Amino acid sequence: MVEKAALENVQDLVKLRMLLMKELGELNGNEELFQKATEEYFTANINNPNSYTAILKADGEIVSAGSIVFFIRPPSPSNLQGKEAYVMNMYTAFDHRKHGYSSAILKHLMQYCQKSGVNRIWLNASSAGKSLYQKHGFIECESEMEYKFEKK
Repeated sequence: MVEKAALENVQDLVKLRMLLMKELGELNGNEELFQKATEEYFTANINNPNSYTAILKADGEIVSAGSIVFFIRPPSPSNLQGKEAYVMNMYTAFDHRKHGYSSAILKHLMQYCQKSGVNRIWLNASSAGKSLYQKHGFIECESEMEYKFEKK
C-alpha cells in the first residue's frame, strides 16, 4: 500500500536516492556530501506543503518511492490557475522491480495532484522509466532546455 512518507522514513529515502544516483551514473566521488545534502533536503521538506513524497513497503521495508514538488506559474491558456507539479525521485529497489510498485507510486502521486488542483504534471524520465510514464498518459515534449552554472 502506498502512503505518505514521514520524518522517520528519511534514512530509507536517502538510501533509495543514493541507489538511484548510482544507477544513473551521477555519483562523481562526492557521495558523502551528496548523502548529507539529501538527508538535509528530506528532513527539511518531508512536511513542506509544497512537496509530497510517497513510499511503498514490501515486508516492512521501503522499496519504492517518488516525490512531487508544487509550484505556481503565470496563467496560460491551458492552465489558468498556473498550478503545476514536477515528479522526481521515482525509484524502486532493483530486487523489487516488476511488481507494479513504481506504477502504484505514480498513480498515487497523480491522484494527489488532481485532488490538489494541479493542472499539469511534468518530469524528466530516464530511458528505463519512459515506458512507465507513457503507460500512464505522459507524452514526450521536446521544448525543455537546461543551463548549469559552473562550480567554483
